[in-house]
Amino acid sequence: MKETILVAVSDSPAAFTAAEVAIDHARRLGARLRAVVVVEGGDTERRLRESDVLATRWEAGADAVLRHVASLGEAAGVEVTGVRRSGRVAAEILAEARAADAAMIVMARVDRPGHAIPSIGSHTLRVLEFASVPVLVVPAM
Repeated sequence: MKETILVAVSDSPAAFTAAEVAIDHARRLGARLRAVVVVEGGDTERRLRESDVLATRWEAGADAVLRHVASLGEAAGVEVTGVRRSGRVAAEILAEARAADAAMIVMARVDRPGHAIPSIGSHTLRVLEFASVPVLVVPAM
């Protein structure tokens, strides 16, 4: 049975770079790739539930991101599946990694403009702290 690599993606350039790295690893290992898009819970999730227009836009945006990652995977000969989740970002990434029985999680490190020292965001730190599989953090390029 093929291993699965999970990559957390969004519509950011850094996330697409992480997806490209994950695709390369999956190709080299003969693994499948599972891409997950998470909309953060709280006020954003509540607003999405309350507004069909916002929910439809979020779903369309998430689907576009997942289609893009799938097309990158297809070009590299890697099987890619995608899933949308909502809630606490790190918790949802970890839950998806467990559900997919992922062998590795790949995430982007997003450099924050104006900060002299690149840092890892709070979602990535939580995934690093609680993951039961290796986590590859890809720097923005």
